[in-house]
Amino acid sequence: MTRSSALSRFTVRLWTFRVGCSTFAPSCLFRLSAFSFQLLLPLFLLLPVGLLAQGGGDGNPGLKTPPESLKRWRSLRVGAFVHWTPYVLASGKPAPADGYDNLYKRFDPEKFEPKEWIRLLKEAGFKYMVYTTKHADSCCMWDTKETDYNIMNSPLKRDVVGELVAECERQGLVFCPYYATHNDSQNHPDWTIALDPKTGKPDFTARTKKGNPLAYHLPPDLTPDFDRYIKHMDAQMKELTERYGPFLAWWFDMRAPSWTHDRGTHLYAYMRSLQPDVLVNNRVDTCYDRGLDNPTWFVTRGKSAGDYAVSEISLPRFNREVPFEYCVSAGQQSWFWKPDDVYRPLSEWILDIVNSACRDGNVLLGIGPMPDGRFEPRIVDQLRHLGTWLDHYGVSIYGTRGGPFKPNAWYGSTCKGTNIYLHVFKTDGKGNLTLPPIRRKVVGSRLMNGGALGVKQSDQGLTVSIDKYDLQPTDTIVVLELDGSADEISPIEEAVLTAGAKVSASNIRQNKKDYDPALTVDGDPSTYWTTDGDVREGWLEYDLGKPCVFSRALLDEGDDGWIRHVQIQAKVGEDWKTVFEYQHGNPELWKQIPMELFSPEFRFAPVTAQFVRLKILSAIQSPVVREFKLYER
Repeated sequence: MTRSSALSRFTVRLWTFRVGCSTFAPSCLFRLSAFSFQLLLPLFLLLPVGLLAQGGGDGNPGLKTPPESLKRWRSLRVGAFVHWTPYVLASGKPAPADGYDNLYKRFDPEKFEPKEWIRLLKEAGFKYMVYTTKHADSCCMWDTKETDYNIMNSPLKRDVVGELVAECERQGLVFCPYYATHNDSQNHPDWTIALDPKTGKPDFTARTKKGNPLAYHLPPDLTPDFDRYIKHMDAQMKELTERYGPFLAWWFDMRAPSWTHDRGTHLYAYMRSLQPDVLVNNRVDTCYDRGLDNPTWFVTRGKSAGDYAVSEISLPRFNREVPFEYCVSAGQQSWFWKPDDVYRPLSEWILDIVNSACRDGNVLLGIGPMPDGRFEPRIVDQLRHLGTWLDHYGVSIYGTRGGPFKPNAWYGSTCKGTNIYLHVFKTDGKGNLTLPPIRRKVVGSRLMNGGALGVKQSDQGLTVSIDKYDLQPTDTIVVLELDGSADEISPIEEAVLTAGAKVSASNIRQNKKDYDPALTVDGDPSTYWTTDGDVREGWLEYDLGKPCVFSRALLDEGDDGWIRHVQIQAKVGEDWKTVFEYQHGNPELWKQIPMELFSPEFRFAPVTAQFVRLKILSAIQSPVVREFKLYER
């Protein structure tokens, strides 16, 4: 996987897609950075609305997400995404002349020591590891009997999966297997021809696309058979489960137009038949919205199989309904090790963890060992520093749920038992922070770093005061002890400035009240405003009733996601001033990619205005707005 240079946790991150991974670069709001296009795989985010499917989907309605497994998985919170296959020999380099599938013939990592891997990951504070048992290069990293294309036929001749599973069990780290099947895509070709082990004929290959420089053009008498490959894959699933399981969760990367919804629900059911309490991520199924060759955040149509969602493009909004895992690489360029990669600073890793937990999600930090089997020395010290931070403050992360205070640029929160862990990122400059009121009484408080703290509670809210010398540069953690359960408090958000606003619009479909613009501020995402069928542009104007300061907005399109270019304008004097703008950088390439995928929320410099306009400059169908919310912070 590759990604762009690191951006602030409070800006939208633009990713080159990886891992998996292909790369793309929309022109984005906030701060952007340039990056190169490369061959890798994407994990996409589409924000959910309404009731979301979990479990076996419509193909297996009786299969529900195992609750105890999900509870355990959520409690871990911090995982390592370890990408290491023979592809690491070519990571960041041009494709080998003899193909990626020959790399295993010279893969001989003489310093591979599973004991040291797991010891380091434990010291770094990780609770689980997702490891690439088979990535896009298709070399199986275990002693499989289903194909000769496996690690036992490399110079290494060691069962990597078996050794890692055994060492994880010895040291108390949870092992979760990653398994990929990629084909039929010019941008994301599988890097080998999968051969039927009995006939020697190809089961499938993606490398037959016209113009694909990596294509393997098969002889005319050979026809790939994807259905035969499915049987081969099922046999490998059984082999991995029976030989190395049981597992807590599987991380599938089933990226192929040939990978139909029926195949996805079949595989989900098959995995549950092999192990009834196992979790499976949402990319076991197609997870393709509107026919896209790109997986979305989570299919909301009640059809798709999967127990938890994975997101890579941007950090999701707060969501307690859909279990999610935010995947982010430790470096700026790649999930696999690259000699010239630049590792992001420790503060960014910490904020990845904190902001994911505050949104009620897990984080999966991608770190790739070198070709010789070691983790690069320049990342080892930083991993140990991360472990030191988690050793001190992990109680505010592990085993918690996100909330009850919904996160923003100033703070986030987690909770467990009677405690709220308030993660403070910013104060008013004097060490003061105000929060909305809560229905429980605060009976005790302290700073986790032991500094001076003041807390005042009233019907209007909470005021937290921290001595400026006790503020931490990344995250200052306040523990609020309540007189009852913190977990049971309903999520609390900042005041919504558009609530109750007067709303007008440039166009209303058939002038019906069913599509009244006031429905965008009614707090109900099942209602919406839209335009006439042939209208692709328009505006919504909000009268807030009085001048208000705002610096953040949420635009909820629901499952529609047709908007491609939008502005937020504020009326300053007699003029409309654009305070925020979003537009896809490549409208043709990304005309089917929903805006919310890149931009879960909009952030901009604070502005004061009474009249605000949401201006839609481009949409691929009649734009739909379900909710539009403005916040002070």
